[in-house]
Amino acid sequence: MTKHHEPSSISELINRQGFRRWHEYELARAFGYLGLGVLALVAGLTIMESTFGLPNWPERWFKAFLSFFCLTGAAWAWLRFVKILITAETLSRQSVCQACHRYGQIRVMEDSVDPTSGEHQMICQCKKCQHSWPVTYTVQSRNGRL
Repeated sequence: MTKHHEPSSISELINRQGFRRWHEYELARAFGYLGLGVLALVAGLTIMESTFGLPNWPERWFKAFLSFFCLTGAAWAWLRFVKILITAETLSRQSVCQACHRYGQIRVMEDSVDPTSGEHQMICQCKKCQHSWPVTYTVQSRNGRL
């Protein structure tokens, strides 16, 4: 029985899927979190508005807690959106070959992390002209998905 290998870094995902597909997927995920955040914000504010007119305290406290929960979820979704979007756009700006000006046609040759700053550096190579250059970013989770 073979075990399915989960990619452990952005560089593995880019090499496996291609940069453009990885970037599209990350943007879709980011805007999915944004949509979730907007829904949670609307739900939290709607519940909060309905708590002020309630006469009994237990129901008022329950709705206040529920509102706080929804607003916390909205803040979490916003932070995930920003984290994913910043990393995807940072890599996108650096994925243009300086030699032939081709966008997103990269192969990651080497990936390293500076332990003090947490900055990741990938050595990328253009699939068209084989030119190499460094690409740096700072935000990544263990499984390559932000």
